[in-house]
Amino acid sequence: MADKIVVYSKQSGGPVIPLTVRIDWLADGTIIPLMYWTPDGTCYMVVGQSPGIKMAFLKDRGVGLRWKVRGEIIETPDPECDDLLHTQYETYLYLADQRFSEKNIIDERYGHTGKEFIPVTLDVFPDGDYELIYFWARGSRYMVEKTADVDNRGSFAAGGVGVWHKVEARLINADDDEDPDPRKSVRRIAAVYLELNKWFVHVVESA
Repeated sequence: MADKIVVYSKQSGGPVIPLTVRIDWLADGTIIPLMYWTPDGTCYMVVGQSPGIKMAFLKDRGVGLRWKVRGEIIETPDPECDDLLHTQYETYLYLADQRFSEKNIIDERYGHTGKEFIPVTLDVFPDGDYELIYFWARGSRYMVEKTADVDNRGSFAAGGVGVWHKVEARLINADDDEDPDPRKSVRRIAAVYLELNKWFVHVVESA
């Protein structure tokens, strides 16, 4: 996987440009690109996009997803290039890996009261590896400070199986990275699972 580029942008007839992409992966399995970084460190905010299309439906076939996006430069590594800030470009953005186009028919109808499908935010690197950044659970938002372990596991209590992530997380505000209570930080160890194309956590129902 290390030598294979699966996250990239490409114009029609142009070269493949490896990217690091930040995405929102919603509770229903929908993936939304938020921003991306080119190899020189330039950061683009996605300000417009078409719906993601499965690559299996494209002329060239393949697995994964593709979007047509409009990106606006919001950060450059070279101060002399600051005149490029807010310039917008259109390109095609690819997450060309099977994990981004899986299907999952399991949802709340199956009665797993201890299972909550959650939205997560993560950075996906050119080789398809990723890093969890944020997740929501029980109406609260958490910042992932460390991913301590990753394994293939199931949760009997939640009624699910997938890629298990043991994370150290801090409770933060809904709209910024600050503590809700400025006098103290609330941290927790959490198990976050990727089950095909949805993320879930085990929750304990209140008495």
